[in-house]
Order: sequence, then C-alpha cells, then structure tokens
Amino acid sequence: MLFEYAVEPKAIGSNWKDFKYLIEKFGFDRGRLISRFPKKWERDVIEVAQKSGMGDVRLKSLVSRLQQAKTTALISSRRNYDPSIGDWLENALLQQVQPFHAIIASENRGNRAYVLVADEIDETDPLMVAPNNWEVPRVGADLASAMAPLLRSSKDVLFIDRYFDIQNARYTETLKASLAIISASGIDGVQCEIHYGEHDKRPPLEMVEHNAGRWLAGVIPAGMSIKLFGWREKAGGADFHARFLLTDRGGMNVEAGFSADGAHQKVLLALLEVSLHQEKMAAFARHSTKYELIEPVLEIFSDGRVRRI
Repeated sequence: MLFEYAVEPKAIGSNWKDFKYLIEKFGFDRGRLISRFPKKWERDVIEVAQKSGMGDVRLKSLVSRLQQAKTTALISSRRNYDPSIGDWLENALLQQVQPFHAIIASENRGNRAYVLVADEIDETDPLMVAPNNWEVPRVGADLASAMAPLLRSSKDVLFIDRYFDIQNARYTETLKASLAIISASGIDGVQCEIHYGEHDKRPPLEMVEHNAGRWLAGVIPAGMSIKLFGWREKAGGADFHARFLLTDRGGMNVEAGFSADGAHQKVLLALLEVSLHQEKMAAFARHSTKYELIEPVLEIFSDGRVRRI
C-alpha cells in the first residue's frame, strides 16, 4: 500500500547514518512516501545537515539523494504549516485530523502511538510495514482512492488495459473518479493516456473517433484531455495482457483491470519494482517497437472535441 509519512528534517538530516538508513526506506515501489511538510522540506533537511557539520562529500551525496527522492519518494502534503503555533513536531501533531500514516521525529513528546523516533526505527515496527500488494473492491471510487498517491503526484498517467472500453460505464466509472483526483491535485499539464489492445470485440477506430466525445461526456474534467492509444500484438512477439497504472513517479499492477464490476468482487493491486516500472513505461511509449501502434492516436477533450495526433 502507499502510506504517507511526515519526517522531521532534524530527525533525518542531523547525521549521515540516519539519513542514509531512512531515505532508503521510502519510494513508490516501497509503499512509503515522504510528505513535503513543510513545503520546502528538502531545503530544511539540507540546512540541518549543513549545521550538523556533515562533511562536504556526504553533504553532496545527501543533496543528490534528495534530488532523486523528488521523483521517487516525495509527495505534496497539501497541509498548512504555521511556525507561529510551534515547532515541526507540534505542527505535525496538529495535522492528525488529516492523518499521516506515521510521524517520524527526533523525539516522541507525549509518547504518542503514531510517532516513531528516528534512531529507534525498525522495519518490523507495525507503522513501518507497508505491503506491496493488497486488494480493494472493484468500485471506481475505491480503485481511484487506492491509486490516489500516484494520480495526484504525477505529470504522466497511463491506464494500461487490453480491454479498456470508453463506451462501457464500468470503465468510465473508474476513469472519472481517477481524473477527478488528478484535476483536484492542481498540477498543470498532466498528460493522461489510455492504452488498449486490439481484440475481436473492439469497435472500428472510425467509430471510436466519431463517438468518443459523447461516450466520455461528463467524465473528463474541464480543461483536461485524454489520449487513446491502440496496440496490436506482433506475430511471435510479446503478449498484451497485464493491466497497469503507470506514471512518471512509479506504477502498479492492476490485476483484473480497471472495470468497476461491483463491491462483491476484489481487484489485486501490486506495486511495481523500479526496473519493471521503467520497462513497462518504455513498452508503451509512442515509438515503442514492442507492439504495433494502431494509428491514429486520438485525443478527447472535456468539451467533446476529438482530434488526431
């Protein structure tokens, strides 16, 4: 699962040993994410490290690792931080009305159960256990909620499903809920794509082009669009079966696909390890040679317009 943690800059930046141990525990592939709390969290960590007297070589490595973490492990907090009400821990504690999964700090004032002390952390602690696979009901809102940390943190979002059908309400239910999360994130210029495979029941591309705006009416938020990529398997080549949510931040396997078949069924989600995520992203790039692209690619806008790209 994808859990959000508040990590005190002082707790992670005061010495190289704690920084190296902690930063490796976070990532979209590991199920643990660091909240940018406050907004300039990375800057605060670097300032702590500089004041600690950390050597130049290790400080340079710390800065480099933080830069990598911007893509792999950090997410926007969307929470208010007010220095006037107290220190970092006091601010973090007040945010538990919109709770972090856990707070990692240099001390645990008040001995609260959801606060972990940085130099005492053990991966076996229940608050640090993050399963890399789990089940959710096959309901659009539940699927979108499970994918939300990726959806609201990414610039490129790909729904990969051989049978994704934009004229079928079971698929558009999940798509609508997912696009609403992306829209609410406030990130400009997010690129959303559906990648489907050719099969016997797939309608002709001309029919899709003619009707896509009507089929997706009310599904795409204002100001957004979604692109449709159709792929054909090559003779003797790789099959197109598995379903994924892929983004520029990370990805997950969506075992049964994106159709919302009802709460009586479950869908298994599994986080993708980094190299597999990169491999799948490359496989569905427009100029990939793993499958044969069915031209043209269509872009559907919130106002119903459809264009070839």
